[in-house]
Amino acid sequence: MRGRATAAVALVASLALAACSVVLLYAVHTNLVASAQNAARDHVDKAAHQLGSGTPPADVQAALPDIVLDTAPSVVSSSTASADQAASASVGTPTGPILVQAFPNRAPAHTAVITLTWALVPCTALMVLLVACLTWYAMGRALRPVENIRAEFADITAHSLQQRVPVPDSDDEVASLAETMNGTLDQLHRAVGRLRTFTSDASHELRGPLTTLKARLELALARPDRAEWTTVGSEALRDTTRLEDIVTDLLLLARLDARQPLKLQPLCVTDLLRRTIAERYPRQPVVLVTDSGSDEAILGSRTALTRLFTNLLDNALRHSHSTVPVEVRHTEHELIVEVRDDGPGIPEPDRERVFDRFTRLDNARTRSEGGTGLGLAIARDIATAHGGTLTAEPPWNTDGGARLLLILPRGHEPRSTSRPRDRSSDTAERAP
Repeated sequence: MRGRATAAVALVASLALAACSVVLLYAVHTNLVASAQNAARDHVDKAAHQLGSGTPPADVQAALPDIVLDTAPSVVSSSTASADQAASASVGTPTGPILVQAFPNRAPAHTAVITLTWALVPCTALMVLLVACLTWYAMGRALRPVENIRAEFADITAHSLQQRVPVPDSDDEVASLAETMNGTLDQLHRAVGRLRTFTSDASHELRGPLTTLKARLELALARPDRAEWTTVGSEALRDTTRLEDIVTDLLLLARLDARQPLKLQPLCVTDLLRRTIAERYPRQPVVLVTDSGSDEAILGSRTALTRLFTNLLDNALRHSHSTVPVEVRHTEHELIVEVRDDGPGIPEPDRERVFDRFTRLDNARTRSEGGTGLGLAIARDIATAHGGTLTAEPPWNTDGGARLLLILPRGHEPRSTSRPRDRSSDTAERAP
């Protein structure tokens, strides 16, 4: 780029200087020729005046040697002047008419143009060389930050993503480029960090059931006559089911991370919750509470939202000691679903960490009782894909318990004046 820019500037400078040189040479040549013609015309006028006053032609010829006196002119003209012909004048004398002519001397003009040309050629070459050198130097200084950025960026690898490219002090496009690259490196660093953590956690989670399954089978095969094969098969099936659950959750997370578009359709969240509770938790203490607001349809994925509600309810039932209230509220622009339990609750420092992948707050729980550790992470990703949020909020009272709050936007809904929610108009529904 530096060489191409220098060559382009040098070419433009050469053409410009060449054009200026041609114009200068033409102007000099024209002025010198015009001066020679004016001098010839002046001599003709002077000779004509002397002849008219009675001066002998010989004296006039001696005084003005560059004129020509023709005593027998074939054509009589008062005065003519041309760029290619001599200046002339016809004068009447006692001895007869005399034609006076003078030819302009163009040799000095040609000599001056040649001399000036030989002077302009090296000067033009030096000027072009000077412009090229200045352009090369200026481009080098301008591109030096870019070269520094390139060199630093070339040294950054997957194991040194914490490095950043230098940002020049100049407030220009190069500085904006460096800042953009550093921002991209920040995102890449975080993404790689999450990927490494996720890979490590996934490997750890998969290794546990596989190790248990392998140990049980090896123990049973070591003593086949003493093994209770029904129990071994049941335990192996349980471990296999757990592996299947983990793999299914990992595939779902991969699709959510890929930002694959969801199949959205108008659906009623209250009806979807009622059906989910009836089909999946027919004998569980899940209570659905709805307000009296208009339950208009929102745009959402039925499969994804069903998975979201299932994960929230599974998490609440795992920790609850009695009932699990599920409350649905409507505002002017939002739909709110709140899931509560009366378990040990979520400490304030962990209310954001519970949505990390493979996170279990109760270390004393076994993995078989604690789920895959991906439920709340999947639920939040689904909420985000619908343009909503999922957060862990403080409990309503001092009795503790967890309170998970899902907020979804109400799209394609006429704006209306919101009114305070009247809890006396709530209706409670218990899953059959």
